[in-house]
Amino acid sequence: MGDFNFNRKQCVRAIKKLGFTLQNKRSGIHDKYVPPQEILNKLAPTQPHFIMIPRHNELHCQPEIVSELRKMGGDSLLEAFKRFL
Repeated sequence: MGDFNFNRKQCVRAIKKLGFTLQNKRSGIHDKYVPPQEILNKLAPTQPHFIMIPRHNELHCQPEIVSELRKMGGDSLLEAFKRFL
């Protein structure tokens, strides 16, 4: 996981290219992104059906974002994310 180094702009651009969509219901310090339907269909019922990205530029939660992406789509989704960074 050490080779993932990205800021907010790069992260948002990459997950949008993966098909994630912004679905905020209120203002706050995080943005809520929902994955495309093919990823949603594979998620376990107890697993969150979204990923939160902080709105500030310096991301201190990169390992958590990478971990959530791995839980959602495995290593193939992570490789695609890395390609789009």
